[in-house]
Amino acid sequence: MIPRGVRLATMSSIAARLPDGWQSMIPSAWLDGWAPQTSPLSGGTTEIVIMGAGPTLVLLPPLPGYKEAFVGVASKLARRFRVVTFDLRIRFPNRPSWTVLLDDLDQIADSLGDEPLILAGHSLGGALAQQWALRNPSRVSALVLSSSFAHVGSVPGHGWKRYVEQPIVLAGQRWLPTSMARSQARNLARRGAWVYDPFCDEHILDFIRFAIRNVPVSLAGQSVRLALAHDTRATLGQLEHPTLSLVGERETRWARKAEEELAQLIDQAERRVAPGVGHLHPLSSPEWFSNTVTSYWNSVRSRTGTAAKP
Repeated sequence: MIPRGVRLATMSSIAARLPDGWQSMIPSAWLDGWAPQTSPLSGGTTEIVIMGAGPTLVLLPPLPGYKEAFVGVASKLARRFRVVTFDLRIRFPNRPSWTVLLDDLDQIADSLGDEPLILAGHSLGGALAQQWALRNPSRVSALVLSSSFAHVGSVPGHGWKRYVEQPIVLAGQRWLPTSMARSQARNLARRGAWVYDPFCDEHILDFIRFAIRNVPVSLAGQSVRLALAHDTRATLGQLEHPTLSLVGERETRWARKAEEELAQLIDQAERRVAPGVGHLHPLSSPEWFSNTVTSYWNSVRSRTGTAAKP
């Protein structure tokens, strides 16, 4: 993805990057076609994965921006789509801003050709998808908003779980000895607590813990500040794209309320609930995610006559 004549040595990564080592923690089939390339952004580079053939489906990752959040579904979606996902920027010219992230997505989209894109964003990635679709309506053919939100709100009675229990869990997964952290994660998964659910097997638990331990604290705080700055409640009614809103059945109450509000603000948005799973459903239920997105796109095509690549 680097233009001819540009020296890699002169371009440094400015995006989130999950260190190597995670590959051995996941099912090997998930890595089919997963071949990251270096791609330019303004002021540096990111890593991008492109696989499959068909209409272009861009997967926008959640906090803190690792493309590997979609490693469980990418090869499955590539049976029907040209799948694209990339690491989000973490180094900004000045303070972190949505404008810079939107400009980055402009640059990625320009490199993919002229066809309208299907944008699928999970959590914070869904916020980026909303904003980009509002800014570039003619460049989007459909939206998939997975466990996303129009703004960060609060649900009465859940302050303890959100602001006390959640940080404690994160601290445990990050700093406890491996055996204790693994035991904590297994217990959370059995109970369907925090972001885990009973479908999170040992592969997923180890993979998520690896990611948590490699996220700089400053990056986590930066991502939270971006989430708090996102508010599309006043403008979502302008979206005219076919939109699918997804949420895990066992997500937290505030996540389900946020998804419900988001879907209500978008005219004719369709909703699907991932059975038995939580916030990590692209990892813990990848077949459901892939089948649901594929089925939805097929229904959009049949209704609108949208052309697709063979």
